[in-house]
Amino acid sequence: MPRTPKDKTTQSKPQSQSQLQPESQPEDWSYEQTLSQIESITHQLETGDLPLAEVFEQFSEAVNALQQCDRFLQAKQAQASLLIETLVDSEDS
Repeated sequence: MPRTPKDKTTQSKPQSQSQLQPESQPEDWSYEQTLSQIESITHQLETGDLPLAEVFEQFSEAVNALQQCDRFLQAKQAQASLLIETLVDSEDS
């Protein structure tokens, strides 16, 4: 079966802003606050003053926060890519 180039009219519709929002983050979630929390935890861990059980709890919290930041940045990268694609498509028209 011969392959035909994709027509722009058959491409899927761009995702809306809400579809690109990171999942499982409250609306009041802040990248900057989460990054500050990670920095604070890192500082506490670096002091070496925490009991071992607390080290593991803090480390787990930092990993979770880093994963949230990663999901956020991936979603924002997808939004930027979509905006750039939309801009390029509109220039081609």
